[in-house]
Amino acid sequence: MKKQSFLFSSALLIFSAAAAKLIGALFRIPLANMLGGTGMGYFSGAYGIFMTVYALSVTGLPTAVAKLTAENSALERYANIRRVKSASIAFFSLTGLIFTTLLIVFAKPFCLASNGVETVPSVLMIAPSIFFCCITSVYRGYYEGLRNMFPTAISQIIEGIFKLCTGLALCIYVLNNPSKFDKVCVFFGNCDILAVAAAAAVLGITFSTAAGTLFLIIRDKLFGDGISKVKIKATDGKNCVDSNYTIIMQLLKIAFPVAIGALVTNLTSLIDLVTITKSIEKAIAENPRYFSEISGATNLSDLPNFMFGSFTGLAVTVFNLIPSFTNMFGKSIIPSISEAFSSNDTCSAAKNAEKAIFSTSLIALPAGLGICALSKNILEFLFPSKAIETELSATALSILGIAVIFLCISSTAFSILQAAGKPYLPVKIMAAGVAVKLIGNLIFVSIPQLNIAGAAVSTLLCYIVICIPSIFHMIKLTKTNKRQLFTSIGKLCYCSIMCAVAANLAKNMLTDTIDSILVLFISILVGAIFYIFLGFLLGIFTKSSLKMLIS
Repeated sequence: MKKQSFLFSSALLIFSAAAAKLIGALFRIPLANMLGGTGMGYFSGAYGIFMTVYALSVTGLPTAVAKLTAENSALERYANIRRVKSASIAFFSLTGLIFTTLLIVFAKPFCLASNGVETVPSVLMIAPSIFFCCITSVYRGYYEGLRNMFPTAISQIIEGIFKLCTGLALCIYVLNNPSKFDKVCVFFGNCDILAVAAAAAVLGITFSTAAGTLFLIIRDKLFGDGISKVKIKATDGKNCVDSNYTIIMQLLKIAFPVAIGALVTNLTSLIDLVTITKSIEKAIAENPRYFSEISGATNLSDLPNFMFGSFTGLAVTVFNLIPSFTNMFGKSIIPSISEAFSSNDTCSAAKNAEKAIFSTSLIALPAGLGICALSKNILEFLFPSKAIETELSATALSILGIAVIFLCISSTAFSILQAAGKPYLPVKIMAAGVAVKLIGNLIFVSIPQLNIAGAAVSTLLCYIVICIPSIFHMIKLTKTNKRQLFTSIGKLCYCSIMCAVAANLAKNMLTDTIDSILVLFISILVGAIFYIFLGFLLGIFTKSSLKMLIS
């Protein structure tokens, strides 16, 4: 059974994750252009409900199965490895079926409590994904535990391609043939055709998870796991094979803190789902004249969902791009940090922690401030046919650009804390941030002049509250050189601020003189040149710093 090296495994997962995120962006950007703010409100509402259930039922599975499989592999308990696989598939298939059923049964109450009844079709279409994701997670965790990352990498890319192709194709078909779905609209209470189109796009997600699951099952049947019958027979015995109950209890013990952490993290999206439309309805009731002026052709009764869809479909889509890449630094550093703590190597733990935070900041700071400076240009480039949605979301994205920095750094710090054996500490820190997010949404979104920008303000405050204690706990736990770390980040902050200022000046000088797309790319280029030049000038990009990153 040939195992892949850590470096090769990490590179493979990073490549597949990057490819999956890129495909995801290619899916959501044209989808937002087709559905607009209203349709994306239905889509995002269903996806927010789904992700909350997903966090509770699925998120911890790959980690738990991988850890238990790896432990048994290290002890050469090959018969028990197979028992881990069979017990996991049986139990978590049932778990997925139960959660899928619950999501279907309670779809209408969930939607009525959050984003409205027209989200129901999308929730029903995405519900079966929970079942498929549970099975997929078991297979991925099993092969990751055997240090074979190919099944996970390939299945991620297959899912992304199926989601892109089937989701967009189904959505286009519904929008081009609205008369064929009159009965569907009537069945769901005379819902808008955009609600059906959003459900069709969501159905593409379900098809993609089914495709990923099918691939993993077929691959497992054809190629197996590399464990020979001789090895199994040599270790097959009562003392070597745990009961199904024992295995499930071990898995749940590992998965539970991960699932709770993911659930708390996803509460920020759920808070947006539950509070934004209700708060905007309140703001409209208090100042209908103001909202009539900014609503364009949208009826005031439809405006809360339209604004929610504009925020989640445009601003949040861009906001999530940077963390999807910087999170890889945190994931890739986990084995090194774990190994350092296991061997009481405090020097190595501190060095790796500093490397991870520095690498994250190197990307997050200029990218976040760049988004802040060029928010409207970015939205106009990505969503050229959605002028009203872009106008509504530009301020929110500008604020979220700053929030990106704190989110990226705190995510990496959380990975380090988990690797250091403190899995519940990030949950406690995140809970405080979630409370700030909830209170912030209720206060700021209700202010007419802020509206959805208020949700961005509360997101920024949320991640500031999360980032500061996570960094200080990380420094304390790993004994990182605080002065050295803050000096490095301070220099990066200065370079990034100058980068954003230069980009903004270039934008202001070029606007109204050349095409807006050229304005965006020239502004980015000018900012990047300033960032790199100042980085060399201040000694950030030196031979020693580059050596630290690759070592």
